[in-house]
Amino acid sequence: MRRPLVIAASLAAATALVLTGCSTGGGDSTAAANGEPVDGGTLVYATDIQPTAGGLDPYSSVAFANQNMLVQIYETLLTKSDDGEIMPGLAESWEQVDDTTYTVTLREGVTFSDGSPLTAEDVVFSFDTMTTAPAVTATLLTGLAETTAIDEQTVQFTLSAPNGTFLNVIAARGTAYIVNQAWYESTPAEARQREALGTGPFVLDEWVDNVSLTLTKNEQYWQEGLPHLDVLEFQFLPDETARISALRQGAGVDAAWTRDAALVADLDGQGFAFGENASTRGLNIYVNAQSGPLADVRVRQAISLALDRQAIIDLAAGGNGELSLTVPAGDPTAVLPDEDTPLYTQDIDAAKKLLAEAGQESPTISLTYATDASLAIDVPAYEVMKEQLAEAGITLELNGTTWTEVVGAVVSGGYTDLIAVPGYYQPDMTAYFNFFLVPGAATNKVTAEGDPGVAELAELRGVIEPAERAEKLEALEDLVADQAYVYTLFAQAQRFEAWSERVQGYVADPFTYRWNLVNAWLAD
Repeated sequence: MRRPLVIAASLAAATALVLTGCSTGGGDSTAAANGEPVDGGTLVYATDIQPTAGGLDPYSSVAFANQNMLVQIYETLLTKSDDGEIMPGLAESWEQVDDTTYTVTLREGVTFSDGSPLTAEDVVFSFDTMTTAPAVTATLLTGLAETTAIDEQTVQFTLSAPNGTFLNVIAARGTAYIVNQAWYESTPAEARQREALGTGPFVLDEWVDNVSLTLTKNEQYWQEGLPHLDVLEFQFLPDETARISALRQGAGVDAAWTRDAALVADLDGQGFAFGENASTRGLNIYVNAQSGPLADVRVRQAISLALDRQAIIDLAAGGNGELSLTVPAGDPTAVLPDEDTPLYTQDIDAAKKLLAEAGQESPTISLTYATDASLAIDVPAYEVMKEQLAEAGITLELNGTTWTEVVGAVVSGGYTDLIAVPGYYQPDMTAYFNFFLVPGAATNKVTAEGDPGVAELAELRGVIEPAERAEKLEALEDLVADQAYVYTLFAQAQRFEAWSERVQGYVADPFTYRWNLVNAWLAD
């Protein structure tokens, strides 16, 4: 079995030079000098994009830009350590009663930011809402048959069948958030996208469109002494260079992130600390095989054989990427491609032979992708891909458009052949396959009931024992590679983070949710 990848660091360890901060600060300077956390102050974090469709409604939001904001406001029953170990969250303990029954015991004394207590009924309502909501969580909870409040502090989950994904889903930050039933039911759907009420460390204060989103300290937070910050402000600066420049120049910015690793690397030795983020962003190209050349598996296989993925990493991503399968290389459960992975070693002659067998010696294939904002950094990868496919006689037509149009085309199926959709960390290994192995799903344009991989994914969901899951995952990855259902060019970190040494107590999590901002404090 190919050994699963351990989470990889994206950048070097933190530097140790001093940088004078520029944002409004506060706290005890003596404590700061002694390395002890101090309370107060405003931390300004320059980010690329504000929450998109769904806004701050945890059950309507699906985008990464939404989830890494929501994690500051809402919380989950369980959580995960950076290496994937499940730990207590809003629930202090959990128990698997039998193959299809789980119970969780809520912490005592937890309240929402308005002071109202967290109850078992809130948890039941939250999960009942999740299972019918349009967000991705609903697809992850399809095996949840019933959620019941046993008493004021205990909730029971009954599954329709054994399901190895369940605990991973309810423990994943950015997934199964718990809301206040009374507030959620009484707040109109449109308002819920611009308002929020959670148990998390911060409270929504103000959201100025395309300018900033400001959070303030939750005075009711159940973790004693946290957060240290009075204010956490996210400034929206779409331009990659502008964000890093604002950080470098001390222009009212204490921390920033970027997709471009080179921009962060340029800060080395200038008094900044760097995050270590895992390669959980798979640069995925999905297939519409409902008509045209890609309906023939041999054409799809020829495309895969024509690709030199390492060359794409080296030429188009500056070496910043890892060879990856469907589960991105930075996921703790991932297996890495090797010489035995079907169709992963470039072979132009074999590609041409397959095309000839399919009667498609020189097919023309279109690729739709986003060019706006920070997604423009991926364009060179598509251009190198075009050159490589041309060696096998395949013409790749590049169709650059906006991210909004890409999302619309994915959901509606309004793309002809290929569409590029960068991924992000998912709560369970099976979730990465939902895009193309769930028959009837809006995004699935390649498989139907009875096709290879569909039954195998369903079987993997039902496996609970870790070693068996890993074995079946490897088999499924090989099957998907052989059928060429998706082309993963490489995987890299979602973002690369840097912050001034004025920011203390913050450690970047590998999956780039920024949840550790709850522990951050300012040393002025």
